[in-house]
Amino acid sequence: MKSGLLAADDLVAALGMYDSDQIAAAEPLQLATFLVRKKLLTKFQAMQLLSGRTQGFVLGKYKITQGLRQDRVGMVFLAEDADTKATVVVKVLPTDRVNDDTMYRPFLAEARTASHVVHSTVARVLDVGMWNGTHYVACEHVSAPTLDKVIADKGPLSPHLAGQVIAQAAVALMYAHKRNLLHRDLKPANIAVYPDRRVKLLDLGLTHMLDNPWAKVTKRINLKEYAEEIAHIPPEQAWGCELDARSDIYSLGSTAYFLMTGQFPFPGSATEMMTERQLRGVPKPSLVRAGVPRELDELVERMGAKDPHERFQSAAEVVAAFQAWLPMSEWAALGLGSVSVPPPAPRRRSSGDVRVKQPGFFARLVGKLLGKG
Repeated sequence: MKSGLLAADDLVAALGMYDSDQIAAAEPLQLATFLVRKKLLTKFQAMQLLSGRTQGFVLGKYKITQGLRQDRVGMVFLAEDADTKATVVVKVLPTDRVNDDTMYRPFLAEARTASHVVHSTVARVLDVGMWNGTHYVACEHVSAPTLDKVIADKGPLSPHLAGQVIAQAAVALMYAHKRNLLHRDLKPANIAVYPDRRVKLLDLGLTHMLDNPWAKVTKRINLKEYAEEIAHIPPEQAWGCELDARSDIYSLGSTAYFLMTGQFPFPGSATEMMTERQLRGVPKPSLVRAGVPRELDELVERMGAKDPHERFQSAAEVVAAFQAWLPMSEWAALGLGSVSVPPPAPRRRSSGDVRVKQPGFFARLVGKLLGKG
């Protein structure tokens, strides 16, 4: 009752068939098991109560039912919406970041904008709020597995299926970019796919609080786990340069490579990965996996070009380029008949020039060498 999970009437209704002596003699574990079987508590809630915890189960109209994971945004839970009884995902935001207005205000504005992106390919932001000092975001619950888990369990996707997935993810990006929203953390773990091949883009509007992954050079840069976190970010993001739609497009190309090969475009430690990314673009999947059509090879290379000017310049261009992997009815509904795919931009330097092309890179490098950066 103190936790807010059950009211007195709930307990009376459940335990009314037993006399008070039986209830008093019952062990806590017995009572917990009984309430779980009656579906009045989830196993997660029961275990938390048995450990003595009575706070944090209720956030406004959301009742926490299960702990899921800790991700780069915050603690993630399943919850029940008291009004609709629907299952939602609730992310509890880190206190240190919500206390920083320079970080929290832009996050709040972006999350609210994301709540207006309503499309079948996007997991929607439903609510942003605070309850007893705890800040949270409620999102649509997606029961489908994410692509990182699919690849880990079943291996790489067929090129045709990968094309279908990337085409739908590009549609999701197109709707996001129309609202001036960037994803900033597009990767297989943020794309879910249902058995019928429908795709959902996750965490749109929830990545503004993420640290620049290269801002803090620590021992983590040599860890495999950290390398996986940054495996698909564009080269310009690593150096803190301004991002735009082409940055998400790079991440989509890197993700496409992973889906068809089961490998990161640039394996190794985080340091090696980022160095290689500054020197060359995402390679052709066919170099690792035989049978990838030349057309998909070329699309992945163009999305994953190290120079943003050599990539597709908009998500709409990517969707148009992947038209063959979208059902005709979906393509017609998008109304993109007038969108053409321009030819690749001419290379700005010769192929032998491997210098980094990010704005301000050399100025920052010189500053660091002189002790000014």
